[in-house]
Amino acid sequence: MSPLSIHSYTFVPTWTTAFGEKAARMASSTGYSHLVIPLRDHAAIEPAAITAMLEKHGLEAVTTANQRPDADISSTDRDIWRAGLERHRLSLRLARDIGARHMGGILYSVFGKAQHAAAEENVKAVAEALALLADDAAAMGLRLALEIVNRYESNLINTVAQGVDMMRRVGAKNLHLHLDTFHMNIEEEDPLAALEQALPYLAYFEIDQNNRGRLDRGSIDFGPMLARLRTAGYRDMIGVEAFSSAISGPEVAAGVGAWRNLFDDGAVVARSGIDVLRQAGFAA
Repeated sequence: MSPLSIHSYTFVPTWTTAFGEKAARMASSTGYSHLVIPLRDHAAIEPAAITAMLEKHGLEAVTTANQRPDADISSTDRDIWRAGLERHRLSLRLARDIGARHMGGILYSVFGKAQHAAAEENVKAVAEALALLADDAAAMGLRLALEIVNRYESNLINTVAQGVDMMRRVGAKNLHLHLDTFHMNIEEEDPLAALEQALPYLAYFEIDQNNRGRLDRGSIDFGPMLARLRTAGYRDMIGVEAFSSAISGPEVAAGVGAWRNLFDDGAVVARSGIDVLRQAGFAA
């Protein structure tokens, strides 16, 4: 059976230790084994408190990390590039200290709509940094996963084909892909074919509806993709994610465009995710 993960932002407006306690309690009570903890604000990460919280609720951590305009490994400005690498190295240390073995997210660029297409020089800069970061992660017992996102969240990796190209450029055994059905629904001509191409590298498959609300309401049919994962013998992480204006904090809402109230209670979404995964044979 695959480990089941849910993003803390499904339950809380942002990450703090106090909010994290609520997210952990709700994730555990609805049947998940892992909780996604974003490392976007390093000052908000309290390793000892988080470790105790996760142990209390019988959960493990999955972490996500990000880049900033002045710390970005896709930059051709070497000072900004080096700052991006150091930011990721700090994120890795925090991930290790809270017991995570997985650090994913948009590791390769700044989150947000770009004003121009990425150049080959940007792609090369990312590959160079990821090779170094993968070595650092391996030394800490962690793996990396690149989340493939849509054109409004990055200009660098929007499709599985681009993700696989980056896998081959870097060539690190602990570098993987993270697919999210919300983004696939926008960018992939054939989601099943894209999933097939990603399978050799896949470490995280995230179900996320077309409007980012409840998993059992929306236009994306997860059934065929989940069925393919089962026939492929996939046993790695499956995640659930959703956003609502009634829950998301201002920064999170602005980032993902959570302008409408799609749900008032993250537990409803969590249960809808378990229902979808149970029907596909991935949850008890």
